[in-house]
Amino acid sequence: MIKNNWIYILFAFSVIAYITSVIVYTKDADKMEAKALRLDKGWGYQILVNKKIYINQRIIPVVQGNKEFTTQEQALKVANLVISKMKKKASLPSVTIKELDSLGIEK
Repeated sequence: MIKNNWIYILFAFSVIAYITSVIVYTKDADKMEAKALRLDKGWGYQILVNKKIYINQRIIPVVQGNKEFTTQEQALKVANLVISKMKKKASLPSVTIKELDSLGIEK
C-alpha cells in the first residue's frame, strides 16, 4: 500500500515538473531570435533565447559531412524553421531532408 502511494507521488511530481518546464519554455519562446554566422567557407546560424546562445549550428543539419550553408539567407531560413518548431512543441526540433529541399537549401 505504501509502495503504491510513492508511485503516485513520484508520478505527480514528474507531471508538475514537466508542466513547469513547458510554461517557462513557452514564456521564453517570445524571446527567440536567429542570427547568421559567417564561417570560413560559408554560413551557419545561432538560435538565441533571452540573448543567450541556445543552439550553435555551424553545419547544415541532416546532411552528411561538414557542409556549411552557401548563403546567409539559407542559414536564416533553416534557423527560422527551427524557431517555429521550438515554439510549437517546446523541445529541440529536428530538420529533415525534405524540409531542406522545400526551403531550397543547397546540400
